[in-house]
Amino acid sequence: MSKRRVLLTGAAGGVAQLLLPGLVDSYDLVLTDRRPVPGGVTGDLADPAFLAKVTEGVDAIVHLAANANPQATWDELRIPNVEVVASLLATGVSRIVLASSGHAMGQYVTNARVPVDPDWPVAPCCAYGATKGFAEALGQAHAYRTATSVVSLRLGATSAEPLATSALGGWLGPADLRQLVLCALEADVRYEVCPGVSANTRSEWDVRNAIGYQPTLDSEMYADGVPVDESWGLCR
Repeated sequence: MSKRRVLLTGAAGGVAQLLLPGLVDSYDLVLTDRRPVPGGVTGDLADPAFLAKVTEGVDAIVHLAANANPQATWDELRIPNVEVVASLLATGVSRIVLASSGHAMGQYVTNARVPVDPDWPVAPCCAYGATKGFAEALGQAHAYRTATSVVSLRLGATSAEPLATSALGGWLGPADLRQLVLCALEADVRYEVCPGVSANTRSEWDVRNAIGYQPTLDSEMYADGVPVDESWGLCR
């Protein structure tokens, strides 16, 4: 039986590099980024011809590519974070996993209204978070109007280890990241949003979800060794 063909965008980025070991044995991967990536295809997803090329024949897309700068302006965010998502949805690929962000719900954390319930309305803390909330809405509308399955993953502070004390509550470790994306690719759902954080003792997030994700890592194991820095993570 042949493997499902999965396009991974943003494949040269840090999140993708943590994710790839969890996908290589299960899927026939197509890797793409605007930067060179070993074994991948380099190009701009905003170019319709390039998008058509890399999505041809794929069964699913894991979309990590974005401008992930919380300080970016709308003009810097609009094309990579909104228009590219709309174009990806329009390709007709039957399963699309969108990398959303905890920034889409950042106001709740800023106002200490925690744990954040995934069913609460989007409340972004910055323009970047707003674009992620808008992308979630595009995905939901597309799933409603078509046969496409869309899963939005509100990724937290995704890194091999937490980078600062302010990341402890929203950390997403590598093993949980891999499980999360595998669940998103395989779950029998039309549209779902899932918090993308580990099972952290200091968690600010309710990880209740409908895709079968069950995190196991806990940032507390690193708590005594990370720098004390409250400026890292969500906009506060």
